[in-house]
Amino acid sequence: MRIRIFNYHTLQHGHTGKSGGIHPYFELLHITKGEADLEWMGLEFASPSPSLFLLTPNTPHRLIRPKPPVGFWYIEIDMEEDEPLVSLEQAVSWNRLQQSLDYASADMRTIRRMIDELIDSMESGKENRADYDEQILLLDIRKTVRLIQNYLLSGRTAQAEENDRSAQDFVRTLMRYMETNYYEPVDLSLLSNRVHLNSSYLVRAFKRETGVTPMQYLNKLRLSAAMSYLVNTSMGIEQIAEATGFNSIHYFSRLFKRKHGVSPQMWRTMQQKR
Repeated sequence: MRIRIFNYHTLQHGHTGKSGGIHPYFELLHITKGEADLEWMGLEFASPSPSLFLLTPNTPHRLIRPKPPVGFWYIEIDMEEDEPLVSLEQAVSWNRLQQSLDYASADMRTIRRMIDELIDSMESGKENRADYDEQILLLDIRKTVRLIQNYLLSGRTAQAEENDRSAQDFVRTLMRYMETNYYEPVDLSLLSNRVHLNSSYLVRAFKRETGVTPMQYLNKLRLSAAMSYLVNTSMGIEQIAEATGFNSIHYFSRLFKRKHGVSPQMWRTMQQKR
């Protein structure tokens, strides 16, 4: 196990370059200021500052949607013949916590202190100070990772329950909102703003709780309302599409046929013959 590289970067306004990639090394990525989203293995993680991400070898990653200035440092570690520092499952679990972790809390104090020691050790190397010792830095890295693993083991149940309650609360809030306002212009951005959450996180959490995405749930509500109008009124198909929040009769008809196998007009005719 050896340090391949460690570095500090700041993404300024107007940044157009890449900030990520893929390599065969374990990486610690620490967001120190600003905010961005981390795209890793096809998943997206909100990255407020401070955040510390564990990135396993050979997994694509990059920072997206930065809100400059974004400061971050990273360490790439060549594991050589050593065992992996963390499992993929542990890395995913830890990375998912970054959006809500309070690094100033008592539970996180020891990990925060180790991160500060890592930064100090890295700065020693950058400045070629006499007190720099790569072996000490490697020990600090191992200790930091071990503390993270212990945190995951000891706090998983409590944190999961808290996260579940939080997710259930905002999902219920959005479900009630859509049930009341299904006929209004509603999009993912509006829903995200109502509960102050990243859109990608919102979609994942909503689907985990309900089995569908927010927009799929909204379309189900609109289609149910449309069915009621088709059976109980003489409104035209275009009127029904407008009354139920669809901004296009063609989109409404396509969704309806996908669900029921026939067009809205054909479905209405079939119901009248019963």
